[in-house]
Amino acid sequence: MVETLSIAVIGAPGVGKTSIIRQFIYNDFSETYTPTQTRYVYRPSVILNGVMYDLKILDVPPISSFPSSPSQEWLDARCRGVRSANAYILVYDICCVESFEYVKMIRQQIVDNRVGSSSEVPILVVGSKRDLQRQRFTQRRAVSVLVKKTWKCGYVECSAKYNWHVLLLFKELLGIAVARGLRPNHTSIRLQGALQRNRCNIM
Repeated sequence: MVETLSIAVIGAPGVGKTSIIRQFIYNDFSETYTPTQTRYVYRPSVILNGVMYDLKILDVPPISSFPSSPSQEWLDARCRGVRSANAYILVYDICCVESFEYVKMIRQQIVDNRVGSSSEVPILVVGSKRDLQRQRFTQRRAVSVLVKKTWKCGYVECSAKYNWHVLLLFKELLGIAVARGLRPNHTSIRLQGALQRNRCNIM
């Protein structure tokens, strides 16, 4: 039986959410910025420790707040499936402090509004545009310590432009999900590479 994992990718405008997703699935990057206006769903598959997972990746347009109730989730088409996602990727631009403040707000709202134990919801914070690190607003270590030690979330930096750590961030998220009970049996995760569009990523 194939497991399905729903992942909501959330971030402020222009942080590179769609670029990260498209680089992961299609090995494609566009220099042209096109704002995400509506929620878009991608459905790649991955193999983790010999087990296949169907991923439902939600590319979420910028939202003012995390939906606080099921009714709010379904009234706003941009938010559908966000509240009930199995895991979250929160993306910020390492050169833009405002985008990090947005991630901070959304993470706290996820913790406050998720049903059940919020500590079990896998959250990965992603610093995008690592290729512009000379323009970053603060040192990587300061953010990493806050995210990992205080928030108890995973943390990865990546560059969609150069396909740097893009596969790693999805591997990291799946590792967190497995460790928190997605599957009872888990061993080390071996990253073997990515195949072509609409095929399967072996992780």
